Amino acid sequence: MLHLLRQICFFLLLSVCLSVQAGVLEFTSTTFSGVEATSPMTITVKRTGAVTAAASVVVKSADITASAGADYTALTTTLAWAAGDATDKTISLTLLDDRISEASETLKLTLSEVTGDTIGASAQTTLTIADFEQGTLQFSATDYQANEDGGTATITVQRSGGSNGTATINYATTSKTATAPDYYLAKTGTLTFAEGVTSQTFAVTIVNNTLGELDRTVGLTLSTPGGGALVGERLSATLTIINDDADFTAGLTKITPTLTGVTQPALINLSQPSPFNSKSSLLQAVNRVPELSITALSALQSATGMVSIAVGDATYHLHPYSGLKVSASTKPAIYVNQDSSGRIITDEGLQVVFQPALAAVDVLQTQLTAMKLPKLTVTDQGNITVQRNQGPPQLDVDSTGKLVINNSFYDRFNLRPLIVSTLATPGSKVGVHMHAHPNTRLPNEVYLRLVYSSENQLRQQLLTSAPIITEELTAALLAMTGVTKVRLEEFGVTSFTFYGRQLYVYADMIVRRVNPATYAGSTLKTGLFGVSDLNGDGSGDFRMVYSNGDEQDFFYIAPK
Repeated sequence: MLHLLRQICFFLLLSVCLSVQAGVLEFTSTTFSGVEATSPMTITVKRTGAVTAAASVVVKSADITASAGADYTALTTTLAWAAGDATDKTISLTLLDDRISEASETLKLTLSEVTGDTIGASAQTTLTIADFEQGTLQFSATDYQANEDGGTATITVQRSGGSNGTATINYATTSKTATAPDYYLAKTGTLTFAEGVTSQTFAVTIVNNTLGELDRTVGLTLSTPGGGALVGERLSATLTIINDDADFTAGLTKITPTLTGVTQPALINLSQPSPFNSKSSLLQAVNRVPELSITALSALQSATGMVSIAVGDATYHLHPYSGLKVSASTKPAIYVNQDSSGRIITDEGLQVVFQPALAAVDVLQTQLTAMKLPKLTVTDQGNITVQRNQGPPQLDVDSTGKLVINNSFYDRFNLRPLIVSTLATPGSKVGVHMHAHPNTRLPNEVYLRLVYSSENQLRQQLLTSAPIITEELTAALLAMTGVTKVRLEEFGVTSFTFYGRQLYVYADMIVRRVNPATYAGSTLKTGLFGVSDLNGDGSGDFRMVYSNGDEQDFFYIAPK
């Protein structure tokens, strides 16, 4: 019995001794934190107390708001200490970047299955994973626009879904329908987004010109993101340069008629592809105008550039001089002005401006050559001018005795063809025929009838006097007090209403250069001026001075 009591006491004493010598294992803190993009997170377990024996403990992770596999890699590991080892042990927890902008998330680590030591009070710790998102970089839009005269186009690149850390991305321009350096200046570079920055821009320089054309496009690209940033879907975009010039004329191909002794302006070649639709020619667009398509008529262009539209026995003759862009809502149509000029508006929004054309310039020139006047000029206004003196410049003596060129040397005949030709009257012969003006109140004035042969027919086209620049005469008349309703009549006559009374003037066929001596040292004064009776009919007349330096008389026609 005594022996049994001694054994019990020995084991109790041994147990107490062993209990006193065991160490304590626990986390160094009940909380740890890390940042999502920083991997791994380091957690420390310490050993205190008696370390005379070997010890081990199992560390396991468990979700709280963080999810294993999405936010971190699940962990189960064993930490071990040898006898006498009191050093801290660390655990590496792999953090996963889920690329989701979110609040901080938590998980826990727990100590269990201890051997050799005991587990202390800090047997569990909470780990907080802070969100870290470098963000997604992309263009703010897929399409940008800039006016041609805007100087620069500002392109925005956005950073969304986070703005942690510094992120970078490269950008570049590429030519599409706009080419560098004709329409823009090529540019490449790198955008840098500092911490917290969500938007950066770069500028593309736009080259302004005076050429009317379609809107043109520049390609924009993003590449090579840096700093851990992602890229979005909008890595490419288009910059559209909005053309602000309506005059397409300079960009259209031209036909320059060639006839010895005849100076003619270049005409638009209607066989070229339309600037709005390369699969359709300008002539096809013209022939879709309702006045032609509905009536089964066709506009044809000759090798000299003249456009003809046959309507029964009558044929309209046009010189297409310019092409202007109009609003897309403008109705396609053909408009003829009172002076036989006009415009054709196509269904593609191009306005082809035309002047009347003379169908047989060669016949007129032959007649003029017989009069020793072989040279003639077709003007931009559609008029035909013939210089009255085609020899050497005539000299004169001024008031100081100095020899100067006689200003009358530059006097010209100004003729305007009517837009339409018809079958010649019976008995007509090829040539130029002079006829008295149909207005009996102009007894000394004439008009010309040009007869020519075409496809085994004799045709005729009339030429009359006309203002050198119709728009300037009209504006000058309307600028006079009491004048309204200016209208160009036939055979060189212009009518206007003066305080309710209908009045008429007639454009003289003779055009002169303004004598520089009349405005020496001052600016040429343009406009319409009243002058004394010029044609001997007993009434006052007018003189028009044009901006190009020409002057022309207009005879007043007394009412019946």
